[in-house]
Amino acid sequence: MSWVDFPPTPWWYVAALLVAGAVVGRLLGTRLATLGYRLDHETRPTPRTPGWAVAVLLALLWGLLAWRFGPSAEYALAPAYLGFATVAVALAWVDADVHRLPHGLTRPAYPMLIGQLALASLASGDWTAFRRALIAGAVLWAVYFVLALLAALLRSGFGLGDVTLAGLIGLATGYVSAWGPVIATYAAFLLSGVYGLGRIIARRGSRKDHIAFGPWMLVGALVALLAEVRLWP
Repeated sequence: MSWVDFPPTPWWYVAALLVAGAVVGRLLGTRLATLGYRLDHETRPTPRTPGWAVAVLLALLWGLLAWRFGPSAEYALAPAYLGFATVAVALAWVDADVHRLPHGLTRPAYPMLIGQLALASLASGDWTAFRRALIAGAVLWAVYFVLALLAALLRSGFGLGDVTLAGLIGLATGYVSAWGPVIATYAAFLLSGVYGLGRIIARRGSRKDHIAFGPWMLVGALVALLAEVRLWP
C-alpha cells in the first residue's frame, strides 16, 4: 500500500500527539531559553519569544503532522516528520536569534530522517517514495549551493547553513511528492519576500536588512508537507 492510501487518522492519536508535542516542546523551549547555543561573540538581545511558546508551537505541529501522516505505512511514517518538526522548531529559534543554522543540529538530522523514512518504506513497501526523497534532497542541496555561491559573489546573507537545511527539506518533502521540494522552495521565497516588504511598509526595516531565511524555509516545508499534490506518482 502506498503511503498516501491510508484510512482517516483516529482522533485519539492526534490528541495523544498534541499532548506529547506540548511536553517535548516545553522541554525544548526551556533548553532554548538558556541561549546555550550562542557563541562567545553572539551578544544580541534576548529573544522576546517566551519558552512556553515553543510548547504551543510544537504541540500544534505534532498534531497537524499526526493528522496528516498518522496511519500511513502502518504508523511508521509519522515519527520521521515529528522528529523533523522538533529539529525545525529549534533551528527556526536559533536562526531567528543569531542568524545561524548550527551544524550540530542539521547534520545529525540527516541520518535520523533518512533512517526513519527507510523504515516507513520498509513497512509500506513503497521504495519509490524513498528513492524520490534521496534524489530530492540531493537536488535541493545542489540548487541552494549554487544560490549560496551567487550570494557570496553578491555579498548577501545567504549561507552554507541554508544549503545544509535545504537537503533536509528536500528529503522530507520529496518523500511526499515530486512537487514537494518545489512547493517548499517557492513558498519560502514568497513568504520571506512578503515579510520583508511588510517590514518596509511598516517602516520597521529596509531593503538592506538581513532577514533570517531558515525559518521561512521551514515554513515552506510545512506548506509542502500539508499540501495534497499528486500530479504524478
